[in-house]
Amino acid sequence: MMRPELAEFDRAAMPSLKLLRSMPADLHGVMIKLHDALKEMRSCVFRIGLDVMHDSEIAQQVGLSSDALADTLPAIIRKGMMARDDGGALYSPHLYDRLLRKEERAARKAQAEADRAQWVAEAQERVDAPQGMTPKQIASILNGRKGGRPRKNPAPAAGQKNMPFYGLVGGTEKPEQKNNTSRVMENEPMGSLEEEREYNNLNNTLSSSSASREPESPKPDRAEVSRIARKAREAGGIGADQRTYSENYVRDWLKAGADEELIVQTIAPLHGKAHKFVYFDAPVRQAIQQKSTAPAAKPAIPKDEAEWQAQEAWKRAQPLWARMMQAEKDLSAVNRQWPPVAQKNGFPDCPPGYDAYVAYFRQQAKGARAAAA
Repeated sequence: MMRPELAEFDRAAMPSLKLLRSMPADLHGVMIKLHDALKEMRSCVFRIGLDVMHDSEIAQQVGLSSDALADTLPAIIRKGMMARDDGGALYSPHLYDRLLRKEERAARKAQAEADRAQWVAEAQERVDAPQGMTPKQIASILNGRKGGRPRKNPAPAAGQKNMPFYGLVGGTEKPEQKNNTSRVMENEPMGSLEEEREYNNLNNTLSSSSASREPESPKPDRAEVSRIARKAREAGGIGADQRTYSENYVRDWLKAGADEELIVQTIAPLHGKAHKFVYFDAPVRQAIQQKSTAPAAKPAIPKDEAEWQAQEAWKRAQPLWARMMQAEKDLSAVNRQWPPVAQKNGFPDCPPGYDAYVAYFRQQAKGARAAAA
């Protein structure tokens, strides 16, 4: 391809072709015609052999009158869309830049092929690969000796835990069931693969963690599940068209440790706020988690002064803790916020629990006795 005669070419000073959108229509049209003519000529400069094309010849080549080109060409050159080379020939900086980039890519490709040929020759001289094999086959053999390509999703290191994702996942309706079970959709589009993956990971994590810590719970009775699901739909204002989904979720909640009272009390405040039963899954699972991490029940008869103090503090701290859990719905967040709240209300800075409070007050009494001695 013919190129302009230039001692230097500054690519940074070249404006973007997208700026044509803001140019006047006459300049835009002439610029397009100039580019089209150069592409047809398979050139980036208006030259005929060694001769520079005059503006009248350029106008004839692009299908314009000499006056039309003379009126618009100075403005096009000022805007940097066209330029004159050292010999005075009109050329396109953008087409010249494209030619340079094409030559650079070809040079890199040729260098890579030369390096690969040298690498193959050196590998065959070291007898790492037999003669006649392609570079790809040789690379496969050498990579295999190194252990192969590393996996994209390696297994977690020993002791590393995957935290479950608690939240509403849009686009999925039905909880994970046994293998080879078909998915029943009620004229709803299936969610994205990423959403389904997150949802399945949530259920897998919950089921595997509960199975590893506790013995397998008996399968809930079908009639009991149907009855609780009906009450849950009534509490949430959900119609009977969600019966199948509600029974599946209720069955999973019962297996996870929920009871009828917890399910109904959690869903009742959300009455009329959802049109699909799936939106109750996250709040109920959070309630199950809060139930499992709730402070232990107080003993009936305290034995000493530390236990009396612990019971009294526990009785006053528990409602405040419950209100914070209901507002945040995140145990970690409440644990972080609790110390200053406890200090303000005169409670121990540890999470409210009878055993923890007893240990705290006994330690205080021990320190007081040591100071008195």
